[in-house]
Amino acid sequence: MGLKFLSLASGSSGNCYYLGTDEYGILMDAGIGIRSIKKY
Repeated sequence: MGLKFLSLASGSSGNCYYLGTDEYGILMDAGIGIRSIKKY
């Protein structure tokens, strides 16, 4: 079980980071739309 930290978006249009495992995780600073999050 590895811990992942992913930058889904970062910039003037919004920020969003994922921290978690394959089973559980949290989104931090979800400043982008849900459609963009689902795309990743």
